[in-house]
Amino acid sequence: MDESNITFHPSEGPENISMHRNISTQEMVWEILTPLWVIMIISFLGFCENGIVLWCLCFQIKRNPFTVYITHLSIADISLLLCTFILSVEYIAGFGFSYGVYYYITTTLSIVFLLGYNTGLYLLTAISIERCLSIVYPIWYRCHRSQHQSAIVCAVLWTLSFLMTVAEHLTCKDDLTNEQFDDANHCQAVLIFTWILTFMIFIPLMILSSLILVIRIHRNSLRPHSSKLYIIIVATIIVFLIFAMPMRLLYLLNYHHRSSLLSQQNHVTIVLSTVNSSINPLVYFFVGSSKKKRFKESLKVVLSRALADGLRPRSQEVGTSLDIAETIF
Repeated sequence: MDESNITFHPSEGPENISMHRNISTQEMVWEILTPLWVIMIISFLGFCENGIVLWCLCFQIKRNPFTVYITHLSIADISLLLCTFILSVEYIAGFGFSYGVYYYITTTLSIVFLLGYNTGLYLLTAISIERCLSIVYPIWYRCHRSQHQSAIVCAVLWTLSFLMTVAEHLTCKDDLTNEQFDDANHCQAVLIFTWILTFMIFIPLMILSSLILVIRIHRNSLRPHSSKLYIIIVATIIVFLIFAMPMRLLYLLNYHHRSSLLSQQNHVTIVLSTVNSSINPLVYFFVGSSKKKRFKESLKVVLSRALADGLRPRSQEVGTSLDIAETIF
């Protein structure tokens, strides 16, 4: 008899039935715990990487408009990775944060996780658009860009992300029933607006500006000291679209087709999202490091080379041209 066709029947006795249940339960537990361990390890490593980058950006590297965006992007990634690490540890340890004060802890972590995710999307779009404008309309960009534009844009995007995250949480709770038609309608309206904002505004703008950057890089029309910056932008956006977009799609569809989504699929998308937030520091390092001196240069030198703006304000360029003229004459 083929062993694959053997099944357990009630006549086989309670011992065999309990053994079969224990084996199936253990398999289900390992199927759930394995991705959680992967999430925990990746999120911890990514948290350390982004923490080092954030420390260098704040205390070691001279600030420019681009490093301001990268600083806020690192903060968003750190927030996301910290939440995934704590939640994975909580589930692996079996604390079960589902009642009382622990429920609010889990809810807060979930909100911060989504806040970091949305902010990362918005920041990447702003970075790509601004860099695209700087090479398509360089004179207009240098004349109209204010000194604190990066900080203002980051503040606006953080505010937008916070409002969208809170709106999703308040209107689209897990305990919606058929009797709560008003809440369901509000949830649907928020999800439609989120879908439009994400997939009809931010993502198309991000892809379009990235394609323009790719074309300029391919034509070698950028300065050598600024080409690394645009390579980092394009690489970061490609990584985001590959690893982070599946989670957002599944998250939005989850409210309408909750029964058709398996927990393993949710785990896979969260793993991909943690990979996206953890891989950015590696992109900065490998693009900024020299091939001949890789792993021999300090992190400060590598990040300074990778995140060099390459664009001087108009006042600095005028001052530089005057200095050159004085030197010649």
